[in-house]
Amino acid sequence: MIKEEDSRKLKLKAKALNELAFGTDRMIAGEYVDTEFEGQEISKDYLEYMHNNKTGALIKASVRIGAILAGASESDINKLTKYAEKIGLAFQIRDDILSEIGDEKIIGKPVGNDRRLGKVTFVTKYGLKEAMDTLENITEEALEQLKEYRENGEFLRELALYIKNREK
Repeated sequence: MIKEEDSRKLKLKAKALNELAFGTDRMIAGEYVDTEFEGQEISKDYLEYMHNNKTGALIKASVRIGAILAGASESDINKLTKYAEKIGLAFQIRDDILSEIGDEKIIGKPVGNDRRLGKVTFVTKYGLKEAMDTLENITEEALEQLKEYRENGEFLRELALYIKNREK
């Protein structure tokens, strides 16, 4: 017979595994849109869909998995989900910016490659300045979700700032 505590832990693990499967599915969907529409003009909705998935889906899944396994309340999971969605989008926008102005030696691919391949990115759709402004705003929105966690949210704050400022 399974003890109540063991049953609770098993349910949390199953829920976490479901998050991983869902995040992986979303990442694949985002990558599909990215490659399928290469060289074509896409709508703002498709661009946001693509950017909210891809690597951002795995970031979101990771944050949710940590919260679930830690036994966080639904309210905390919701706040952390909003945070994760913001930093996932920030990651993709920063990727687009680095593709335009990054250091090839650091990023490991030719600068301007996305533009040459005809990929629609935040930079090609809105321009470099608006992409940088959006990155700043999205990061601030992510940090706003962490305010009540004070020192307990320090790692997540540092992660958001790292994503915003990364060079690779």
